[in-house]
Amino acid sequence: MSGPNLAFLKAIIFASSTLLSPCSYAHEDDTNQESRRVIKLAAEDNWAPFANASGTGISHSIINSAFSRVGIEVKSIVVPYSRAVVMAKKGLVDGVFNLVKEKSTKNHFVFGEQPLFSATASFYQNVKKPVQAIDKWQFPPNTKVGIIEGYEYGDELNLLPNVHIFKLSNHNQLINLLLLDRIDLAIMYDLVADQYIQRMGVAADIEQTFINHTGQVYLAFSKDNPQAETLAKLLDTGLNSLKQDGSYQKIMTSIESTN
Repeated sequence: MSGPNLAFLKAIIFASSTLLSPCSYAHEDDTNQESRRVIKLAAEDNWAPFANASGTGISHSIINSAFSRVGIEVKSIVVPYSRAVVMAKKGLVDGVFNLVKEKSTKNHFVFGEQPLFSATASFYQNVKKPVQAIDKWQFPPNTKVGIIEGYEYGDELNLLPNVHIFKLSNHNQLINLLLLDRIDLAIMYDLVADQYIQRMGVAADIEQTFINHTGQVYLAFSKDNPQAETLAKLLDTGLNSLKQDGSYQKIMTSIESTN
């Protein structure tokens, strides 16, 4: 075969080999008849016990184990959460850890059927200066509330009256500003708050008050990624497999040993 027909055949072979984008599936040693599939994910660095700066945590265990059940290896890049989200939006990685499905995220990401887990976030206050309110809808005027920039806190937060939001970089800042009376309340996910409050030795000074929301937490895939739907379905398959043999439950109960 020669001429245009040969060129056409080469084009088909090339297109087939690149159907899965380099970001979505990185093929390894070409000498292997069966190449392993590798995906690249952005993992946040400041959400213990789910995701730590060391690249470990409950989310890592669940995601790595689920994808291994469907023959996919995970390469995680550990970065601040806001950067991880941007990387996924731009298609620089295949997915991003620990997004809560809500209005602000549904527009940009593809989610599977199965969340990684659910997580409850609450308002926390300085025990020496409690906020005088019976629920989150009746805070005093100009109540200063600290949150982590880029995190999702439920669709109701922007609807709360009398609230002035302060966006901070990390949980240590949230807790320190509470202790210094610079903010009246901080919203933190409860299991995460427990970790940081214990580490900082301020359990006697900071207390949980009203629940903000409970969110379903996902590994999310960019809508710009042509393989997003496929990856979401594969993750669902892996998660179902983990749950059927009890492996998922074992990972989740390990949270108790971190507290």
